[in-house]
Amino acid sequence: MTNRSYELRNENGRNKFKKFFDEFEYRLNSKDRISRFTSFNLFKFLYPSRVTNSKAEKTLLFKLDILIGLYFLMLCWSKSVDTNAYTSAYVSGMKEDLKMVKNDYVYTSSITGVGAIIFQIPFMYILPRYPAHFVLPIMDLGWTWFTFACYRANSLADFRAYRFIANSFGGAYYPVSQYILGSWYGPDEISSRVFLFFCGQLLGGVTSGLLQARIFKSLNMIHGLAGWRWMFIIDAIAISLPTCFLGFFLIPGTPDKCYSLFLTDEEIKIARARAKRFAINNPKGKLPKFFSWSNWKKLFLSPFFWILCVFDTVSWNNMTAFSGSYTLWLKSLNKYSVVKVNNLSTLPAALGFAYVALCSFGSDFFRCKWAFIFFSNMMNAVSCIILIKWDVSSSAKWFAFLTTYFSVSASPCLWSIINDFLRFDPQLKAMTWIAIYSFSQSTYSWIPTLTWKTVESPKFRTGYIASLCFTLVYACWSIVVLFFYKRNEKNHSVDNGIILYNDDPENKQEIPAFVSQYLELKDDGYYYLRESNKLEYSEEISKE
Repeated sequence: MTNRSYELRNENGRNKFKKFFDEFEYRLNSKDRISRFTSFNLFKFLYPSRVTNSKAEKTLLFKLDILIGLYFLMLCWSKSVDTNAYTSAYVSGMKEDLKMVKNDYVYTSSITGVGAIIFQIPFMYILPRYPAHFVLPIMDLGWTWFTFACYRANSLADFRAYRFIANSFGGAYYPVSQYILGSWYGPDEISSRVFLFFCGQLLGGVTSGLLQARIFKSLNMIHGLAGWRWMFIIDAIAISLPTCFLGFFLIPGTPDKCYSLFLTDEEIKIARARAKRFAINNPKGKLPKFFSWSNWKKLFLSPFFWILCVFDTVSWNNMTAFSGSYTLWLKSLNKYSVVKVNNLSTLPAALGFAYVALCSFGSDFFRCKWAFIFFSNMMNAVSCIILIKWDVSSSAKWFAFLTTYFSVSASPCLWSIINDFLRFDPQLKAMTWIAIYSFSQSTYSWIPTLTWKTVESPKFRTGYIASLCFTLVYACWSIVVLFFYKRNEKNHSVDNGIILYNDDPENKQEIPAFVSQYLELKDDGYYYLRESNKLEYSEEISKE
């Protein structure tokens, strides 16, 4: 990287308490970390090109937002519509047609989720080795076919079998998508792009209810098929199938294995240079043997793995937004028609757009993900407390239900932090992503069966108490993660363009020898590689 700037930073006099909460203290040097408070312009915020001042880099980012961001929005939307179709179908006649009783609703969700957990494990091996623009659409085709098959279910066992297989094909799209996003975007760019991904999830929550309402009204018993059956047919053919085929052409893979009809060779080179600038290591050459003990030792003996496992697990289990409680409460009021229930069910997800946008853009703008994770969990805690009490005014109850999507809003920040933690080793990144996601999702398969029992509908007191506990742990754990994140970044400070020393006599740390040997101070106050050293600097500096 010929443009890499290095900041020589003296640690003497550092305010430890104040700086502890500065998340990006060691992640970006002062040159890369240009203040965003002087003037705010959304276009400059999304496409800053602050280091190279390159129009080509801005063009690359814009193209990536179209190719990756909008595609994942569509993919997540189609998955979310299919997933939410289960709740919409349940309150639209499927419960009666399939003779679902007692806790069959929550048990079916848990059973079908097991397929996703089991069949995403092979992606530990697949992710860094095979091009994502083939892997993801092929898996999506399987999801589409078995979503379509759900309309044929004549018993609960049939339905569970179809959903189990569909989820088996769809299980990897979360970690695969985040793996791809983390390969292209910088640390203060990624949350606002993960926002697009979650927009798809929220859009699915909104459109699923509206689609089911329209389908139930227009197609119920047409050709002898109930409205809920038409929902699965339309989901598969009109929504999921087109998304599958678009994936083959839009997904550019990762910078190291980029196969794109829309990116030029120059833009691919810029993407690879950006990855170096942001210290993102993508697969190069031959990867270590997957089954070697050193790989698995790195995974399971690393404190980061267990810290991130807890982090992701509490994020999965605090999500009151996806419990279906709001829709079941609406139905229990017995004053809304099926169409009205489906229409009203979209309100929390619609408001969720604002909550997710606040956390996603705010965390990138302020470069402070942990604070927005903490804030969103405090808001979710208020919602849970109101619903635990239950005997409150109608307006308070509506407020609580309409703020449940704060339980989701921190997810872009969470996933961005995980991506940043794992950026140094592509094999370990794939293994860790799948491992923590599988573990977290597995807890989400059995915890709801204990806490969100359908027989407790619509109050779900146990569920809200459990969610409150997970929410409080989630908020507090963000501080723990911040500590380990900063320690990790300090250990990699040179990769981030920051050279540390300390001239305090009691804690003296010399200026590293490579500064005078390989670097030269320019007029802007930062160090750059001498022209004669650009071929050999990489190995020498990395050793430091």
